Amino acid sequence: MDEFAEYPETPPIDQSNLAAEEEFFVLGRLAKLEIDSPHDTPDALKSYKHNPIASIPLSTYDFNHAAYNNDIVPDLSIQEHCSLPDEDIGRWPRRLLHIPSMTSLEWQPGNIYGDHVAPAYSAVSYTWGRYDLDIPGAKRQKKYKNVKGVGIMGIDWPVPRINPDQHFHVDRFYNLIKQTCKPVDDADCSTDFLWLDVACIDQNNGPQKMAEIGRQAVIFQGAHRVFIWLTTFRADKLTYVIDTLAQSSDAAVSFAKAKKQASFPPSDMIAWSGPARASLDELFIDPWFSSLWTLQEAFLCHTAYLVPLEASPIYQHAQHEWSHTPVTLGALCSIAATLNEVVDREQPSALERWKADRNNPNVIRQLKYLQELSWMLMQRGLPALASRNPMALYNVAQYRRTRNDKDRVYGIQQIFNFRLGASSRGYQEMDPNVFNRFNLENQLGAALVEHYPVASQLHNFQQPADKGSGWRINASSTVPRLQIKSSIWRLDFRARCTFSTKKISGQQWGVFDGRICDLAQLADSWRSFGYSSQTESIIEARSPQQILLDTAFQESYRDEGALVFTAVKRHTYINDDLNGLLLSGENNYQLIPRGERQHCLTSALIRLIGRAFEGAPLVVLLLGSFADVDKGGPSGEPNDKYHVGLILTRLGTEAKAPWKRLGFCIWQYEYNGVIPNSDACLHPDLLGYEDQSTGWKHLSDVFG
Repeated sequence: MDEFAEYPETPPIDQSNLAAEEEFFVLGRLAKLEIDSPHDTPDALKSYKHNPIASIPLSTYDFNHAAYNNDIVPDLSIQEHCSLPDEDIGRWPRRLLHIPSMTSLEWQPGNIYGDHVAPAYSAVSYTWGRYDLDIPGAKRQKKYKNVKGVGIMGIDWPVPRINPDQHFHVDRFYNLIKQTCKPVDDADCSTDFLWLDVACIDQNNGPQKMAEIGRQAVIFQGAHRVFIWLTTFRADKLTYVIDTLAQSSDAAVSFAKAKKQASFPPSDMIAWSGPARASLDELFIDPWFSSLWTLQEAFLCHTAYLVPLEASPIYQHAQHEWSHTPVTLGALCSIAATLNEVVDREQPSALERWKADRNNPNVIRQLKYLQELSWMLMQRGLPALASRNPMALYNVAQYRRTRNDKDRVYGIQQIFNFRLGASSRGYQEMDPNVFNRFNLENQLGAALVEHYPVASQLHNFQQPADKGSGWRINASSTVPRLQIKSSIWRLDFRARCTFSTKKISGQQWGVFDGRICDLAQLADSWRSFGYSSQTESIIEARSPQQILLDTAFQESYRDEGALVFTAVKRHTYINDDLNGLLLSGENNYQLIPRGERQHCLTSALIRLIGRAFEGAPLVVLLLGSFADVDKGGPSGEPNDKYHVGLILTRLGTEAKAPWKRLGFCIWQYEYNGVIPNSDACLHPDLLGYEDQSTGWKHLSDVFG
């Protein structure tokens, strides 16, 4: 039975404007398993029909770099692309809506709005752009000619008129605005001011709009409270969905614990995966979960309150420590992240059961539910939001919808605290058409490698990066899980190299400056580290290294146009060695755990590059170091210490040929204060990066 059968279904949106490839992706992506049995056929996911994700090209730009005049696009300095407070206005919005008078008041020196000095204000995260009745080029419909926008005084621009049949009625919008004044609990206070985009930004004024786009972080983070308006839900339904999801997440954790302790019937998986799937499917029908702008706002305001159509906070009924407080986005993301961990662990065994019994409808349903849960959670971004990792969130952005292609950068830049393109200080008067998605992504990449030389490289490309663009993260990048104690984004990196960019024949390449080491020599150190008499009893079977390769080495993504892929195809016997390292349920080399298979992976990689590229060098560029701290361990315990490196090879045999990124690696050189001695470990100076080591050589060169 449908868990939400008592509620009327949301009317499907008009999909006539969906591109053919997007429609195929939406309707066909999750239909991986054909169910031949007529006894039990799981329903299709409603959220992918009513609220489809985006499908955009992630790379392979049809772009003539040599013919394009890059000189008209300015290179931004650190000060220009950082979201530093503007000298005049500081961290205050340029306008605030005074709710009692419904008047938009402009900022005045002294942080004065009307008669109010530095007032507390709320903010709202919602989506409306795709439902704007006056979108340029849209067909006007007579039945909507009397629809009005919300009435706001003090502005000289038209407030967008929203389609009341597909989204919300103007009366609901008025109610939302009034509700934001009220305190959410006994400890809160009322506020008379609201930052609302349609009331505070002239949507038609390019310079002013771009200036505020570059200040979204200070605006939302300066708000007294933020509300996320989920217009698809009434209060009772949203409460029910959140409750069911929380209970399903708890049941999933209990299932995982019981499975460890004893034989647990796999059929019990449906008891939690079914309700979790139904809850998420219902939740993700709301268009807030497919907007790129709301993804950025969600990251900026993790403590935002979820409110339904009526705009009053809801309270979670399940037995959680926060059950008597208003439901926040952070609570929802925490539930989703916990559920996602169990789903990730259970998928390999479910896949094995399906391979052994492909016609069993219960087994099919178990695997299908897990796959659909995994895709929904990943594509809608709740676990990424829970991680607080901006790099992980950038990958989610590819699934979010936006009206303008350039907004794929403008709508996500503030999670990194950047102001790029026309939103950067000093360039708001430039012709905004100078900027396109390509050069904006280059600006974003350059800012990331400059500010975060280590973290900006800790990702893996899931599609081949275009030649020359492998130096920067792109929408196909995913942040893998490192087999360490800490969360990757909470690590405190000590950078040991620097990055910049350089234009060659009109194309922007990355430039590194640091120290490199031959991977084969470093591999000897990694293997001998495990046999140190000082460490063999404490590191058990774990290899010191974890190598994480880009998609170029994944069989299912081969491409004749990619140099590394072509090499892999020419040397299938070596590629067979690589594929042989994968166990059942693993589909890429990022899943190989630290252990003997990591040593085998290292050896296979060295052989492949050596033969496929006729002796091309294979090196590791030292990115930096970090201490892995166990947050739950006793204070004062020695930390594990690691280095991080970028794996590079030459794109040609010439000495001046640029380098190609293949992936990255981490390796442990100290375990709870223990460092292997020179008798037990080969090249210990390489392992620990001794300053006087002759194995690490300085190099400054181009890569991509």
